[in-house]
Amino acid sequence: MTGPGRGPQGVYDQINGPGPQAPPQGSGLIQGAAAAPPPSGPPPNYGELGSGQAKADFAAASANGGWEFDPAAMDAVIKSLEDCLESDFRKARREADVLNQIQPPGHEVGSEGYTVAANNSGSAYQAFMQGAWDYTNSYLDTLRQIRTAYQNQDQAAIDALRQIGKAD
Repeated sequence: MTGPGRGPQGVYDQINGPGPQAPPQGSGLIQGAAAAPPPSGPPPNYGELGSGQAKADFAAASANGGWEFDPAAMDAVIKSLEDCLESDFRKARREADVLNQIQPPGHEVGSEGYTVAANNSGSAYQAFMQGAWDYTNSYLDTLRQIRTAYQNQDQAAIDALRQIGKAD
């Protein structure tokens, strides 16, 4: 048997040859290496995203000629979103407020380090909740605008909303 790793010579070569190469610095594969940096740029504008999604949903739903506005169905969706914002989101936001006010159980490195990580996690959850609330609230506001346009028979507003998402 010949070749690397075969027979007594292969074992000798493995033991006495160069060791495995370390991963490059910054690859995140070795202790102390830097992890990937967070994405650059400002966070998304969730209000604009929610409004844009509501307009796109409306444009898609009303694109065919057989679609008719159903005020009762629209009111039910609006009521459901209002209830969600008033109960579910309010409760989640209240609970999130507690998650960044954690106090260390002791004054040693482990407790204080844990507390910093837990409070950072709570702050990230608060930011997530705020974005979700902004998105949902903006979506709801846009649905109200659509309902108002139909109630007032504002054809120009209806046509403008239908143009969202269509190719120019």
